[in-house]
Amino acid sequence: MIDVWASPEPSIARIDATTVRDQGRETGFRTRFSDIDAIADLGVAATRFPLLWEHGDLDWAAPRLERLRARGVEPIVTLLHHGSGPLDTDLLDPAFPDRFAAYAERVARRFPWVRHWTPINEPLTTARFATLYGVWYPNLRDDRAFGRAMLHQTQAQQRAMERIRGIVPDAAFILTDDLQRFTAADAGVDAYVAFLRERVFLSVELVAGRVGDRHPLFAFLRDACGVTADELAALRAHATPPDVVAFDHYVHSERYLFTAPDGRIGDVPAVYVAGEPAPRCAPLLAAAWERLRLPLALGEVHIHAAADERVRWLAQHAADVATVRSAGADVRAIGVWAAFGLVDWHSLLRRTDGVAEDGIFTFAGPAGEPQRTAVADAVAALVRGLPIAGAADGWWEREARLRTPAALLAAADAGTPEGAHVVASEAFV
Repeated sequence: MIDVWASPEPSIARIDATTVRDQGRETGFRTRFSDIDAIADLGVAATRFPLLWEHGDLDWAAPRLERLRARGVEPIVTLLHHGSGPLDTDLLDPAFPDRFAAYAERVARRFPWVRHWTPINEPLTTARFATLYGVWYPNLRDDRAFGRAMLHQTQAQQRAMERIRGIVPDAAFILTDDLQRFTAADAGVDAYVAFLRERVFLSVELVAGRVGDRHPLFAFLRDACGVTADELAALRAHATPPDVVAFDHYVHSERYLFTAPDGRIGDVPAVYVAGEPAPRCAPLLAAAWERLRLPLALGEVHIHAAADERVRWLAQHAADVATVRSAGADVRAIGVWAAFGLVDWHSLLRRTDGVAEDGIFTFAGPAGEPQRTAVADAVAALVRGLPIAGAADGWWEREARLRTPAALLAAADAGTPEGAHVVASEAFV
């Protein structure tokens, strides 16, 4: 039997210098104590529990953590989730690592019985969005900023786990990040795609002390990103291998790259491109196992779709986990995400369109009461080792989803969010 996790979407993302999106508040999770029992009633082994640095509210967390413990659900405490800390710091602040580690120690002293920790959720993804794509604060497109963000988050995780283990000697470090696939459509993008395939594992290999002068990205980090050899050596000296690497797999995590007519590199979701396979995580998990040889999990399984299609997405991921486990990969858990839904992730939280997605339960917002969906029944069945099945197919498998790469790139140039397909086209719902 594999462990099953069920977790809320808790991101606190700083969109720009003055705008912060708090999914815990927007979904209502921060205000409903009953959500804790709703998760526990599923029978799951664990939940990724947000005790985020931006709030720092240990009194809010205390009764909820105690309720999880009473119900036999292991909390996996997350301290930063797509955030950059309180407003007087950020990913590029040299003081960020030590300040974050001090917060981690404060939490561990208050809750010394908590054993599982994810100090920073998706550090590579957060650094990409904030410093390479300009999506989140500090809204840059700069390799050197990316290098600082990755260095500071890695230092923060290493120092946080050292502080935590000073209080909880057997504390387990669960690192999360995005599990991606890249297709090169033509020779003009081959080298870049090869680089991206290496970058998938960067957050893991940095924190585990595996980036030395023979690493494929050593020269990039040193020359393009300005991370010094001494800084990389210090990361190796303080190597903190994760006890579990929990990869998150989303429908847009698989990318199709091509040379556009104007000479730039087009980067679009592969799911919409004719000839590309429908997204599946089995080959990606198998490749991660071969590369890392660290225990793995699927940390987040969620898709924007009707309930029966969300069940199909979960069933496919459960089947893929079974496949790679049978081939010898050490995959320990599958995490069902967005327990109480989420809002405006179609635009990576940059727009306030009110585009709500249901998860295991319905999205109820801060004033409503979530209701069970078919996904909740599927999670409860998965916990018991029973088969689950949803729709006959999902929108990610139907031909109606397909667009030309040129049309996808034009939509992106026009400012259409990648996730807007589920809003704009009835073909996908």
